[in-house]
Parts: sequence; structure tokens; C-alpha cells
Amino acid sequence: MIEPLLLTTAWVSTFEGKRLLTCSSGFFFEREGRLFLVTSRHVMIDKPSGHFPDRIEMELHTDAKNLTRSNRMSVPLYLNGKSVWRQGGDTGGEIDAAVLELERAALPQSVVLRCFTPAHLLRSLQEVEVGTSVLIVGLCCR
Repeated sequence: MIEPLLLTTAWVSTFEGKRLLTCSSGFFFEREGRLFLVTSRHVMIDKPSGHFPDRIEMELHTDAKNLTRSNRMSVPLYLNGKSVWRQGGDTGGEIDAAVLELERAALPQSVVLRCFTPAHLLRSLQEVEVGTSVLIVGLCCR
């Protein structure tokens, strides 16, 4: 068995039709039985750079012992002209975070993934001291 943390992320490619636009990564989050891909909002849309993909493809691991085995899953970003992802925000407005709900039934049967859950979230920023080490989950672009 490999390090479970490696199964929390997915390689994400953005497309306009069949044309590959960009590559990025995302991580899986589960809440109340619902599964989400969390990524940067600029992966889904970035008006200043003219980045307007219509779908993403995720590379999903299918073998917990061999990470070279995977399947790709295509997910449309729009339904009836409306975006299917949700953008994050705070009191200052939109932030560079987005979530896309994934239908478990649409996942390849052999998919192997691990999810972060609300139990992994801090309840208060006061729990973090200055100088605390941070681990950023993600993948490098090829």
C-alpha cells in the first residue's frame, strides 16, 4: 500500500472542446456523503487571461499499490449555460478557490481515492502558531 495522502489528489487538465488548455491539480473533499473536487477558481475560469474551458479531465488512480494505473474522467463545467462549480468567497469578495461536485456513480468502478473531510479542518485560526509547518497537497505540472 502506498502513502494514502497520494490518493487525495488528482491531475486535472482543462479543455475547450478537444483542445487541451492547461494542467493543474485538485484534491478530494467529502461532506455528508457528497464528493467534491477542490481546486483553484482560475482552473475553472480566468477572465483576465481569457481562460474559458468547457470541461476538465481528471486522472484517477485505479490501483492502491501502483500509481501508474489510472483512468481519465471527463466532467463538463457547464450545464444549460450555467457553471456547475461553486466559487469560494469571503468578506472581501471572490477568492481563488472552487469546488466541483462529483457524482460517485460516474466514477470508474476501480477508482481508488481518499478524501479530506470536515474533521481535517481547523475550528479556529488560533490553533495555528506562527512558524507552524504546512503541507500543501497538489501535483506538479508535467
